[in-house]
Parts: sequence; C-alpha cells; structure tokens
Amino acid sequence: MSASLLSIVAHARAGALEHALRLFQEAGLDARTDDPAVLSLKGRLLKDQARLAEGEARRTLYARSAEAYDAAGAISWGTYPLINAASLSLLAGEPDRARALAAKVMSRLDQGDSEPDTPYWREATRAEAELLLGRHQQARETLSGAIALAPRAWEDHASTLRQFSLILELEGQDASWLEALRPPRVLHFAGHLGVDPHDSALTGRIADLLRSEGIGFGYGALAAGADIVIAEALLEHGAELHLILPTGREVFRALSVASLGGDWDARFDEVLARAETVTSVGPTSALPGPMTLMLAARVAMGRAAMQARLLATEALQLIILDPAEREGGGAAGGSAWTATAWDKAGRRSLVLASPRVRAVPPTSALGSAPREWVAAVLAMAPGDDEQAFADRLPDLWAALRAASNLPETPPIWSGACLLLSFTDCDDAAAAARIAMPFLNGGRIAAAAGTVRAVALIDAPLVIVGPPVETARRLLASVPQGAALATATFAAILSSGADDGVCSNEPVGELPPAEANELGDDQDRSVFSLSVRMAPASRPTS
Repeated sequence: MSASLLSIVAHARAGALEHALRLFQEAGLDARTDDPAVLSLKGRLLKDQARLAEGEARRTLYARSAEAYDAAGAISWGTYPLINAASLSLLAGEPDRARALAAKVMSRLDQGDSEPDTPYWREATRAEAELLLGRHQQARETLSGAIALAPRAWEDHASTLRQFSLILELEGQDASWLEALRPPRVLHFAGHLGVDPHDSALTGRIADLLRSEGIGFGYGALAAGADIVIAEALLEHGAELHLILPTGREVFRALSVASLGGDWDARFDEVLARAETVTSVGPTSALPGPMTLMLAARVAMGRAAMQARLLATEALQLIILDPAEREGGGAAGGSAWTATAWDKAGRRSLVLASPRVRAVPPTSALGSAPREWVAAVLAMAPGDDEQAFADRLPDLWAALRAASNLPETPPIWSGACLLLSFTDCDDAAAAARIAMPFLNGGRIAAAAGTVRAVALIDAPLVIVGPPVETARRLLASVPQGAALATATFAAILSSGADDGVCSNEPVGELPPAEANELGDDQDRSVFSLSVRMAPASRPTS
C-alpha cells in the first residue's frame, strides 16, 4: 500500500474520518477504478461513514461501500473484498445480491488456494459465505474448524463472531450457538493482603471459578496476599497474566510484598517472571500515594474491560474480601472500594470471603502529596487560525457551562493550544465531544494521571504533573480532525460503564520525546477517542 493510502488509513483509524475522506478526494482517488487497494480503501471509508449514519442514509452508504469492494474483487483474485461486498449488501437491504456475491466467493475458494490469507481467514471467509447462503449448519462446522486451525487468534475470532452476530440478527436467526466459540473471558482481580498464604481450600475455590467461567486473561496487581494467590492460580490455569502496578517493580516489591514477610517475596518474583506484561502507572522510583493506588486500580479494571470488548467476550471481577470489609466501603483504591466501582459499572463480579489471618503494615509508608488528585487533561488545537478560535471561546465556554462540564481549574493557553483539566475522564471525554465542533477541524489529545495543585500568590490554582506535558506533546502527533488518548486515559474511561467512547485498538505510540522519558514498564500506547463530530460540511467521497 502506498504512503498516501497508509496516511488515509491512519487518519481513519484515529477517528478523523472526515479528514481521511477529504484526503482521499484531494488525492484524486475517488475516480480510480483500476486499483483494488484504492477501491478497498474507498469501501472501508464508506463503511465507516455508514456506521455513523442512520436510516436510509446508512443503507445507501452500505450499498456504495459494497459496490467499491465488489469492484476491487473484480480486479483481484482475493476473496477479502468480495466477502465484504456480500455482507455489506445484506446490510444495505439487498439479500439477493449478498447471496450472489457469496456464491462467487465460494466458487473462488473451491478453485484453489491462490490468495495470501491465512488458513484461519480462508476458512472463516468460507463460513461467512455459507452463512449468507443460508447454509447455517455448514457455516457452524466450518467456523469451528477455522478456529481449530488458529486456536489462540482471539482477535481474529472476535472479528468474525461480530460479523456473524450481525448477519444472524439481520436475518432474524438464532445466534446463541456462537457463544461456545467466543474467546475466553477476562478477569479483573483484587483482594486483601491478610489471606492465609497456604489456604488450599481458597486456592481450590479460585481454580474452580477460573475453570467454570472459562477465564483466559487476568488483570490486576501483585501485592502479597490475595493478588499473588489469584495470579498463581491464573498461571496454573494457563491464562495470560497482565500486571498493573502503581509504581516500579522494586519499590512495589519492598512496600507491598517483602514487608509482609513469609515466602511472599519469592512467590512474587516467580509470578512476575511469568507474567505476559507488567505495567507501572506511576513514577517507577517513587512511593505511591493514595491517588496513585486508586489510579492503578482504575487502570487494571479498564484494561480488563478493554480486552473483553476487543475480543467480544465478557469481563468479570474476582475479589477476595474479609467478610467485614464489604459493608465499610474501604479506602479509595482498596479492595472493597474496587468491588464497589466494578459493580457501579454494571459488570458481573465474583466475591470470595476469606477472613484476615494477620494484621498488615499500616499505610503510613505510602507517599503523599498535598492537593494531589487523578486528573484528566485535554489539549486542544484549532483547525483554523488562533484568532478565529479565540472568537469562538466564549461560545465554547457557554456550551461547557450549559452541560455542567466546566474544568476543575482555569484553562491554560500554552503554545497555541488550550489545556483543560478535569477530575474525571468521563467529564473530559464529554468536554471533548462538546469542544470538537468549535475547533473547526482541529485536534484533541487526552492524558490522565496524578497531578498536584499549586497555589500562587493572588492567582488561581494551577496544576502540575506528567499528564499536562504528555497531553501537550501528544497533540503534536494527532491527525487533523481527530482525538487521541493515552493508554492510562483510555483505561480509566473504560473502567466505567461501557458506552463505546474509547476504541479498543491502539493507533500508535507516544512520540519518541515523550516515550523516552517513561520507565520500561510504562505503557506508551495511544488510543483513538471516539468523539462524534458535527455533521460534515466538506464534500465526501
């Protein structure tokens, strides 16, 4: 694929669909009818437009997308564009055309293996064609066989299952048989530090739950006690383990593991070595404060939810509590607080009772900072000149006030961008949606983390901390008309109720200047922030 096509795809993935369409037109690609890559990209852009449209406009766009994919399939031998054209024709309300294209896909597949798709995708394509042709039993058997060819290609399976669900729903058919083919469930785990380190009954109950719930992924911390016990069980079960720590490995080990004595430190080291990923959400060499503990808990919950959404499966929580803890609510970031936060998001939880068998060290060893909180920072740059944006600022402020969504601290104008700070990522995302039309094709970057408020003499509070600089730097890499968020922001946003605001798929990494300042375990991923634009005012393909 050429550099120009890759650039257009990058804009589309980043959520800047209007700008991607404009680039497509300005490059003269809309008139090209001889290049399957260009035609497939046109089909993809039209499909993305259709998803944002409604009613007859949506059906029309799906039909145009199907035409583009069909034209690509007429030039190239591959079945990818043709199966897209078939399913999109069904979405456009043209079932006869969908069946005709599906039959053409089957014919090509039967003629031999001459395209570059993997064995999984070839068989999944065959299964989708069979489904469109009404051969449901064959489709079920073929899809089961495809999954057996690549049993751990979870994202591919999820993509296929979403497509099958959509087709079956449109046809009014039973989709319950797809449940047995879904990727494994995702677990967020937490619990108190005072569990019996050698409680075989507790270990057995955890193993039974992992097996009965079909858990394949686990997200949580690795403190002595419940965290380590659950993490060991996840590894024994064969699940992927993803650790989210509030600080660096050595600081966390000293504070939350070695201080408990016994053999917890040796068990910590063994689990750490076998974990799939280890992420630190705060400074790797500093003691975490209460806000950093809460941040890590939010990120772990959000990462679990994002993984489940990516794989079209379920995220659930396993938490081990002292029977007396649940009623009290507990401190922010603690086990009882985490259980309540998960429940408020409307997700399923599993609670195991395990009384504390020993006292744990007091939290006085935690770091602390005055006026510290978890903040979500937005950096905004207008698409036109600064003066035109300045003239619209009073209207933007009025819109934010009308939505009861004013920032926590006064706005900062820094280097041709506007910086706004919120105490909640949901509020920040809502403000981004409100602000985008006022930016006239501009850009938004979002970052989250702990900040401190500084009181200056005769001046309002100002905030300082990594999210402020990260948002400003990330803004320089955001495509026009798009909104991007750091991994921490995306995870916190996803830890709440699932409203589809943040996409699951990373669109890249932080710029090198910013990434180089992070520790080895800090997440550099950047995600698209699904900020719904105002109706497009420019011509589209």
